[in-house]
Amino acid sequence: MIVTVRTTTDARAKAEALARGAVEARLVACAQISAPVTSVYHWRGAIETTEEWEVVFKTTEARYPALEAHLLAAHDYETPEILATRVTRASEGYARWVERETSAALEIEAPPHDERPFFVYGTLRPGAYNHDRFLAGRIGAEADAVLHGAVLHDGPGYPYVVPADGGRVVGTLLTPAPGAYGELFGLLDRLELPVGYERVAMDVVRVRDSARVSAWVFLAAPDAPLGAVIESGDWFDRP
Repeated sequence: MIVTVRTTTDARAKAEALARGAVEARLVACAQISAPVTSVYHWRGAIETTEEWEVVFKTTEARYPALEAHLLAAHDYETPEILATRVTRASEGYARWVERETSAALEIEAPPHDERPFFVYGTLRPGAYNHDRFLAGRIGAEADAVLHGAVLHDGPGYPYVVPADGGRVVGTLLTPAPGAYGELFGLLDRLELPVGYERVAMDVVRVRDSARVSAWVFLAAPDAPLGAVIESGDWFDRP
């Protein structure tokens, strides 16, 4: 069954990034961006008025859970609007096209059993908005760490790391809880790879003992939507 899924964001560039990421990941067959709309809503005890861009995705009910997870990870709103509506009737040819485009999603293969920890530096860090949403109950240990030889860029909603001489990026080493590695490995790949990241094994320095640790790091892919450099290398200290 075809479903339409809508969300809103506060900048056209962010809307385009959400649309392109979902289409490239084959989570949707099509995404349409509407001209700015004015949203009036309650938020934290006040009435807000905001100019927003609406994105409407065309997908199938079977692909909705993966699309929702993708939007929650890619969106920079604390509580993004994600509304799905079943399409009761559609032309036969269009319905077949949506089904064909979304069933062609690339399956990400897990590598051999190589249980490196993960170095996270943005919305998945402890205290950031995606940490509890996606990692709660799956992490056995956390440790402050630094990645040398890289710089941190802001982006639409989340940051990107790019290798560079002399740079440093502040983050956290996450070691999965016993028995949770396979689940976490697959989850992070599904969240990160479709939205402009590449997973690479790199050495990071654990702060507490200066030990070098081989970890999985999600670097910016060549076509990632890079923003300004965050000079401190710490996403929590961005302007």
